[in-house]
Amino acid sequence: MNAVRSEWTKLWTVRSSWLNIAGAVLLTALLGVQYGFSLAYDNSHRAHASSQPVGQFGSSVILIVQVVLAAFALLTVTSEYATGSIRSTLQWTPVRRNVVLAKAAVLAPVLFGYGLLVAAIASVTGGLAAGSWAEWDASGLVVDLLSVGFYATVAGLFVAGIAWVVRSTAGTLTVAFLLLLVVPLMLSQSSLRALVWIAALLPGGAGQNYLTGTTDPLSPTLSALVLVLWALGGLALGSRVLTRRDA
Repeated sequence: MNAVRSEWTKLWTVRSSWLNIAGAVLLTALLGVQYGFSLAYDNSHRAHASSQPVGQFGSSVILIVQVVLAAFALLTVTSEYATGSIRSTLQWTPVRRNVVLAKAAVLAPVLFGYGLLVAAIASVTGGLAAGSWAEWDASGLVVDLLSVGFYATVAGLFVAGIAWVVRSTAGTLTVAFLLLLVVPLMLSQSSLRALVWIAALLPGGAGQNYLTGTTDPLSPTLSALVLVLWALGGLALGSRVLTRRDA
């Protein structure tokens, strides 16, 4: 419990956490407006136009803003290696796996709330920009917000786990960018079925399928399971590396 309180304090007493959130809020609002105006423009120039639930703006925006959320998660680890404070952390909590668990326990609810915030902002700004083409269905919006919150949580925990392995901010962010965005996007466009499956089994591909409700090649439920396994696997690998390697 002391380790959790310590990690909570460290998270909110550094400027980078607040700057990250401020940047994500600004980017989310701009993207939401862009997506909303794009929907309104496209529908006004189509013979057969259709409206869109506002919650889908949040699901679309998170696929881009997730890189900012990943930076939020990884900095809880890599910043300690950059400043050397990891040595003090490990002295205060000598059982090293407890350090990983404490950071995960703090990050999980924060990331969930972070995801809800991003999705809510994107839904409101996108819906207002789309005008009459936006559907303000409360029940559907709640489901979309919770889905984004879940994805932000598991994706962030996965990145935090990888941060224990890589230990550098630039290196971890590169791995996160590749696995959450670039590689799944590239492979999912392939005409080879095997590559499409690989994309669906990567964290970014599973996240996209889960948020969009795609059933091919995996159902949203199975995609959610894949995401949980990536998060648990990343944390387990990070804990093992921290236990066996010198800080």
